[in-house]
Amino acid sequence: MSFTLPWALLGLIAAGIPLFLHLVQRQDPREMVFPAVRYLEDTTRDHRRRLQLRHVLLLVLRTLLIVCLVLAAAGATINRRGLGGHAPSALALVVDNSASSAAVHDGEATLSGLIAAATAVLDRATIADRVWLLTAGAPVAAGTAGELRSAVRDLQTAPVRLDLGAAITQARDLVRTAGRPGEVVVISDFQRSALSDSPGAGDVLVLRPSYQPPANHAVISLSAGSQPWGTMGGQVTIGVASSDTMPLPVTLWLGARRLRDILVTPGVPSVQRIGPLALGWTTVTASLPPDEFRLDDSRTVTVRVAPGALVRWDERDRYVSAALKVLAADGRVRAGEGIRLGPLGPGPSIVWPPDDPAQIGAVNRALAARGAGWRFGFPVVASGRTDSSDLLPAREAVGRRVALASAGGRGVVLVTVEGAPWLVRSGDVLLVGSRFDPSWTALPFSASFVPFLDALLTRTIGGEPPDADVVVGESVLIPDRVTAVSHDGRQETVEGGRRWRAGQPGSYLLLAGADTVGGLTASIDARESDLTPAGDDVVRSLWTQATITNLDGGARRAFAVTGRGDLRGPLLVLALCCALVETGVLGVAHRRTG
Repeated sequence: MSFTLPWALLGLIAAGIPLFLHLVQRQDPREMVFPAVRYLEDTTRDHRRRLQLRHVLLLVLRTLLIVCLVLAAAGATINRRGLGGHAPSALALVVDNSASSAAVHDGEATLSGLIAAATAVLDRATIADRVWLLTAGAPVAAGTAGELRSAVRDLQTAPVRLDLGAAITQARDLVRTAGRPGEVVVISDFQRSALSDSPGAGDVLVLRPSYQPPANHAVISLSAGSQPWGTMGGQVTIGVASSDTMPLPVTLWLGARRLRDILVTPGVPSVQRIGPLALGWTTVTASLPPDEFRLDDSRTVTVRVAPGALVRWDERDRYVSAALKVLAADGRVRAGEGIRLGPLGPGPSIVWPPDDPAQIGAVNRALAARGAGWRFGFPVVASGRTDSSDLLPAREAVGRRVALASAGGRGVVLVTVEGAPWLVRSGDVLLVGSRFDPSWTALPFSASFVPFLDALLTRTIGGEPPDADVVVGESVLIPDRVTAVSHDGRQETVEGGRRWRAGQPGSYLLLAGADTVGGLTASIDARESDLTPAGDDVVRSLWTQATITNLDGGARRAFAVTGRGDLRGPLLVLALCCALVETGVLGVAHRRTG
């Protein structure tokens, strides 16, 4: 038996009042004068016996009356399993088949235990119930208990992250729309990194494993730096994580060729030089020996090897010239007729405003003839800073600029200054609002200047994504000219300029017709590598009305909201019967003594 208002049970103290009154009440039999003393004693003895019996009966009735009223006020309920199951209800079942569910315990994947518990929950559902299934990386499924049971048995580990707080919020909304009592059941390994707040009300039954997760080693990052690499190669930065600080053995692979074995200390990035390389596209992989969670034992990065970009610049722009000589020494650029820096050229161009404002009109006419969708506007002399972006994470000071204005064509704003466009791409033309000179901006004195120019010349002007490392399941903006994405020999047609999601970890090539124009590397979310479980106190602090139990046998607590019978009605009827019987007993006693 349980109670919706347990504080009302304090009223049971009142059940002692009838007992107290009967103990202190003293009633002597009526004195009668008879000639025969013996007859008087027999009559007195019989009368006392009847009086005591009536007092005990009234004590029981009055005590039972008070107990029934108090239990009814406390909202007493009883488990209905012995009375025929539960009433029609709603249940949203969240099964966490995210990447971490692939971790192995005692030779069995965590997901196997989660599936068994979810199946047991659905076995308790009836045809009158409304049931939903929420899993990682899939839309909400609704159906009969039998249909969802088949879906649960077919579940596979999804290489994505499931935000349990967001899933519970969505599940509560589904239950709320059902218009009947219901609850949310969450079945998960409950790794700490998957939990988030879920505001709102609604019963939540938490089923979690009772064992501790295995120790885990992971490759959490692998970066190839600025691309493309030259034929002399480049360098990768490797990051690993572990439950201890012992160095981990990492194997580097170039495509299918094993390069070398190294030791990497958790939390300390390791930089490795790779080269020389042949022209084209290749992959670099860093892998660890297999452990109990294999999805994070390796990471791959896609690398493009190409000769340095051909660039033509004006030697009189000394700051630009100095930066390009650094890039040329590293094989990143070559002098030649390719990308034009400064004035507008016949091909790809990075154009900044002329030093003489009177020449802005001529530059704009050239841009219009070229079909560019943006123009130079009016001069602006005001101190400001660039807003943080992928190209310029640090906010660089800008004291002088020329406003950039849209001419009705297509274009992408890449960097802003105090919210106003400062760097815009329109086709293969980049417009910069300031000259790269200290009288215009402090950028030439910044450590970001050379990497910034490198990114503009090797990536941005071609419209390739600024970040080639993406998380499986999260969307990334595909460049306009891309028509397909290739992975493991299979091609998927995509629409350029739209967002796209990688469904599996690995290397993806971006295709424009028959040409490869870019590469992406998809990896599981690094948070999935932290298998540390959240404590029960953390779960309860984030999710109100949460009941926590183990996977084994926890399914029997499902449908608890409607699986309990309400005893308030029967208790009130019993209280009424007690009151009527007490009234009858008192009435008979009054007539006999009247």
